Amino acid sequence: MPTPLARFESVLAGQHGLVTRRQLKEGELGDLQLRTLVRQGLLRRIRPGVYVLVGARDSWDRGLLAIVLSTQDSVASHASAARLWTLQPRPEDRYEVTVTGAYRRTVPGAIVHRSRVLGEDDIVRTGDIARTTFERTLCDCSTVMSAYQLGRALDDGLRRGVASLRRLGECAERLESGPGRHMSAIRMLLAERGVGFDPGGSRSELHLLDIFRRAGLPVPVQQYRVRVGTKTYRPDFAWPDQKVLAEYYGLPFHTGASAVVADSARLTALSAAGWLPLIFTSASSDAEIVDRAAAALQERAKPFEIGA
Repeated sequence: MPTPLARFESVLAGQHGLVTRRQLKEGELGDLQLRTLVRQGLLRRIRPGVYVLVGARDSWDRGLLAIVLSTQDSVASHASAARLWTLQPRPEDRYEVTVTGAYRRTVPGAIVHRSRVLGEDDIVRTGDIARTTFERTLCDCSTVMSAYQLGRALDDGLRRGVASLRRLGECAERLESGPGRHMSAIRMLLAERGVGFDPGGSRSELHLLDIFRRAGLPVPVQQYRVRVGTKTYRPDFAWPDQKVLAEYYGLPFHTGASAVVADSARLTALSAAGWLPLIFTSASSDAEIVDRAAAALQERAKPFEIGA
């Protein structure tokens, strides 16, 4: 790396090739030197007060970090934080940040949210991009995700160890419902997940697993990761060798328009990838569940005897 940028190598490496004017000044690189580097084609202004090393690899994360670095007192939030936390499912990717205080400027290409309640308890500053916590992100996405989708995302976060019911409860106490937030949906999630909740599956899903076991069916894999194109799905149960999956649909969580669209899209993608989906509800009898699962497994593999 050419001098005088050599002394900023670690900053550039840790920020996707970005450096702020303030960081350059703190490193004793003045405005005259900065203009020279820009004129020489070594640095390029990408956002107000933010420069990129010419030739550095472009990426979605770099674009988001440039916005955060150029927007005073901002952190990645909403859909942007959902992507960073890899919420499954999550809203459509877009650049969104939240600011505190009296920041009133518009940011081209990004949505800026203003919040009077955004303390350090709601922010994670580890990693390359400051973002809202998993729990705050879930609350902020409560108007663009259905109750079912919020529940699936929360349970996935609990399984990965990046979410906490205690922290979600504390976050819910700090926030209020508003145009961009439905806290009643979050409180419902908490009410359904009491002390000792096992994120490996809801009570209904665990009941389904018990039916499979008692019938002597091969034990399925819970929350098996299925990669289809650029998306990753985690059905409730899967028999990977036979490419058969089973899911329990709690009807209250599958009646909203967004839930129906999400369910249809994921099942279409999984079916196109060769998976055979089995959908069960509270109306499915134990005998029906056993018969359909056994028939599907026999269709996809060598016959076996139930209970063998």
